[in-house]
Amino acid sequence: MIQALQLLLSLSILVTLHELGHYIAAKAFGCRVEKFYLFIDWNFALFKRKIGETEFGLGWLPIGGYVKIAGFVDESMDTSGVESKPERWELRSKPAWQRLVVMLGGIFVNIILAWIIYSVILFSSGEQFIPNKLLTNGFSFNSAMKELGFVDGDQLVSIDNIDVIEIDPGLSKITNSILFKQKLTDVVVQRSNKRVKITITPESRNEIIKNLSKYEHPFVYPNYKWVIGSFSESSVLKSAGVKEGDRILAINDISTEFFNPSIRKQLMELANQSVFVLVEGSLSNKVDTVYVELDKSGLLGVNVSMNEYIKTRSFSYLSCFSGGLDKTINTIDMYCGQLKLMFNPSTGGYKHVGGVISIGKMFPGKWDWQNFWIMTALLSIILAIMNLLPIPALDGGHALIAIVEMVTGKRLPIKILIPLQVAGMIILFALLIYANGMDIIRLFN
Repeated sequence: MIQALQLLLSLSILVTLHELGHYIAAKAFGCRVEKFYLFIDWNFALFKRKIGETEFGLGWLPIGGYVKIAGFVDESMDTSGVESKPERWELRSKPAWQRLVVMLGGIFVNIILAWIIYSVILFSSGEQFIPNKLLTNGFSFNSAMKELGFVDGDQLVSIDNIDVIEIDPGLSKITNSILFKQKLTDVVVQRSNKRVKITITPESRNEIIKNLSKYEHPFVYPNYKWVIGSFSESSVLKSAGVKEGDRILAINDISTEFFNPSIRKQLMELANQSVFVLVEGSLSNKVDTVYVELDKSGLLGVNVSMNEYIKTRSFSYLSCFSGGLDKTINTIDMYCGQLKLMFNPSTGGYKHVGGVISIGKMFPGKWDWQNFWIMTALLSIILAIMNLLPIPALDGGHALIAIVEMVTGKRLPIKILIPLQVAGMIILFALLIYANGMDIIRLFN
């Protein structure tokens, strides 16, 4: 429920501001905007009020929103009056460059919104990072990465001749740099006392992406020492007298010299069993054996301390905007790379497309405003890029038509525009059905 509410609020903000971008651009060029709706008002609206020449409203079907600009054939397929002489307040009476600006207005607002959100977060909370030099114990890798040639304990040195100086705590940049490109990638790692170059070909990468669902996540994880940072209320270790700052060395015959997500799976297999835990005291450095009874979850109820690794970089009022711009550009680059893989048949990326359920699961299970705004910024960029696709009925398709008219100096006749619009709507509905259908299939797998 919390994930659904966050998704609904986020999309409401994004859609409203996206349509506001179209609205402002249209009004700036003297166009009449007949409707401005959040959600679709098919047959009826939950709320509507006319202010000036525009009817503002809230539809009942929560799949986007729209602005209806006079003299523009949109997804409503309203062609009334388009064969008559254009009125000065109609979009069709405006030069192609102005129509292009109107079409791109929503996309522009979404990009600016992401920039502002990232900038404000950097100014208020700074940016967390892990200096790579602190990760002296290297990384652990899942089976997909091991197929590419990585070995547990490898330290990352460089990717495509660019030194790895910092690691983002979420590891999205590292994963994207290694897995979500369509070109040859050379990764240099420090393995024991020598440096090893791992060459990742597009073919080997595509083979992994085809079978993405069979691999465990995450793909790469730093080898953090398992130092206890905090306990849950029902922690079995806390009840046994273990303290914050103590280090877990082993659980039964499972070595836990370093923490990685695979340990969680191993613990869950020990649910409802008695286990012994080797614990090194933070003050005495003495190793003790602690016997505990795991509950049905199989978890110890402890959080790993990251204080030794994670650092925070502060930003001033001015520098936060350049930092926010960098983050926006990097996120655009990352998503465009993933989009290319998705539309490339050789990668099988289309098998992993998701709809509303997948997007909702990207939000955390508890309400956290900072995470909410980070996700909203990401979705704002996704919305902008998806709308930029040159598909008729999307902003990108309308923009492409305006560009063609700018180059040729001729208007596309209505007998061509309508079939293009119909084709675009069919493509969009097919994509929506496919993406959400894949979500439903995954629920039963």
